[in-house]
Amino acid sequence: MAFFEGSDEERTESATAYRREEFRKQGTVALSREVISVIILSTVMGVLYFSLKGSFYEFSRLIESFFKFGRGSELSKQDILSMKNQIGTSFFLMVGPVFVGVVVTAFLACAAQVGFYVTWEPLTPKWDRLNPIAGFQRLFSSKGAIEAVKSVFKMGLIGWVVWKFGVSQVNTLGLLFGKLPGEELVLILQLLAKLLFSIMVGYCVIAAADYGFQKYSLEKQMRMTRREIKEEFKLREGDPLIKSRIRGIQKRIASRRMMDDVPKATVVVTNPTHLAVALLYEEGMAAPRVVAKGAGFIADKIRELAKENSVPIVENKPLARTLFKNIKLGHPIPKDLYKAVAEVLAYVFKLKGLRRAT
Repeated sequence: MAFFEGSDEERTESATAYRREEFRKQGTVALSREVISVIILSTVMGVLYFSLKGSFYEFSRLIESFFKFGRGSELSKQDILSMKNQIGTSFFLMVGPVFVGVVVTAFLACAAQVGFYVTWEPLTPKWDRLNPIAGFQRLFSSKGAIEAVKSVFKMGLIGWVVWKFGVSQVNTLGLLFGKLPGEELVLILQLLAKLLFSIMVGYCVIAAADYGFQKYSLEKQMRMTRREIKEEFKLREGDPLIKSRIRGIQKRIASRRMMDDVPKATVVVTNPTHLAVALLYEEGMAAPRVVAKGAGFIADKIRELAKENSVPIVENKPLARTLFKNIKLGHPIPKDLYKAVAEVLAYVFKLKGLRRAT
């Protein structure tokens, strides 16, 4: 993974979700190749262990066919084709399980570290990679130095494991003398299996440390300054000053439209001085609808327009507070307010000398 090269004294803030997603799109993730290597090696060892008997059988059958095939007769084209098919089948049976296991586990090892995410950004040609000067700079950068230290540490740890294993198995190696060839082979295979297991344990330690380091390096690389966070917020959400101005304009437009609906209202319910809610009810409507509402100066304006346009004003403190607090502009009243509003409308219709159809 790329290691941050520049000064990070001001990069004290954790990366935002947007920045993390941008890094993922570019293929910059905390991926440890050591973890992939140890998992692949474990898979190879496991597959070989469980398929060793079958592979040995296929290999023996193949060798036997070489010695027996065509003895005492000339090889025909059909015989050669048959031998070719047998070699291909045996090779697939011996190598196929290992190949499939390696491919599957390598994919799962990557997915376990970074999740399932497909991006073609890392495959995009970048001409700066062909620049020899830039190549030397990367070679002698902090990342190159860290990778060199990791390699030396890895070789040293594995060498130490092999040395400790050899010291602990000196007596066992002495048993090779005087053994029959078959017994020697079995003993050597057992020692090799133990050695590989010891190396795997050491390699697991290296892989765990490398994965932790990759996570730390990525987090350090993604750190942001406060200025970068503010710039990102402006880029994604917009400038707060501009958004505030837009909201102010929208409120003024909405208020102007609302005031235009007051003369059309059927009644204005007041608090009486602090709140005012204008209701509209026409024949065919399922329920009265709130067409204007406001507090303070806006409430005064609503009452003024109502008086100018002969819209009845009814004082009902509980109803005015409920309508103002719970009913959005343009929405009909809910069923639980039907009775209270119906009483107000009946009073209004009575004032106008109208009779409401029952």
